[in-house]
Amino acid sequence: MIKIGIIGGGNMGEAIIAGIHKAYTISLCEIDQKRAVALKRKYRVFLCDCRSIAKQCDTIILAVKPQVMTEALEEIIAGLRKDVLIVSIAAGITTSFLEKLLPAGTRVVRTMPNMPAQVGKGITALCAGRKAIKKDLKNVAAIFNYLGETIIVDEKMMDAVTAVSGSGPAYVFYFLECMVEAAQSLGFSKQQAIDLVRQTVSGSFHLLGASKESPLELRKKVTSKGGTTEAAMKVFETMKTRKIFKDAMMAARKRGRELAR
Repeated sequence: MIKIGIIGGGNMGEAIIAGIHKAYTISLCEIDQKRAVALKRKYRVFLCDCRSIAKQCDTIILAVKPQVMTEALEEIIAGLRKDVLIVSIAAGITTSFLEKLLPAGTRVVRTMPNMPAQVGKGITALCAGRKAIKKDLKNVAAIFNYLGETIIVDEKMMDAVTAVSGSGPAYVFYFLECMVEAAQSLGFSKQQAIDLVRQTVSGSFHLLGASKESPLELRKKVTSKGGTTEAAMKVFETMKTRKIFKDAMMAARKRGRELAR
């Protein structure tokens, strides 16, 4: 069984632990002792310092924020095993950046999970560093498949992944926020508006998942000529909603490139 070390027990670190703790032996390094103890009790992980994880684990997942990545690497480098696989979930941190700080020849896989991983419904993009092999990608995919689905991409696409699926949940929640506010303007109470919007969107996503049809085809089925839905669609088109989405994702990708290291 692969021994996995996780450095960082924040929201995404816990999401990973929650998804895989029944399938893998996990050692965790978390500087917040109160949180570390809580995670140990909840998931039966082993608590270690970073150097112990470096010596004991086959795969180390760096679940830390980009701004503390260098510090985290400094903690593990001294005792790092030669055959270890390093996995990063940090946005904007490239495999080449990691490889420069790690011992020569270290195998690195970069990932970009998203927020729904916290409930096992995420999607995680993976890309390989220079020394990583197909088996490494397969093993990392197996880990993150416990959190939802995985997709393998070229690293040049990772900023676009961040713009689409990494930031994507915020777009969805913003859209829901707007729907709730609009529903309230029609006379519904806040709770009624939330209930109507939540179930409408949830049902629509389940229908999409169960159907072989595209979002476009399903939308057309709801939109009768001269009907209420068509009236709403005309407003969206007049306001150039498609262009707004494209511009927003372009801006997110651009910012990702600016922050990349």
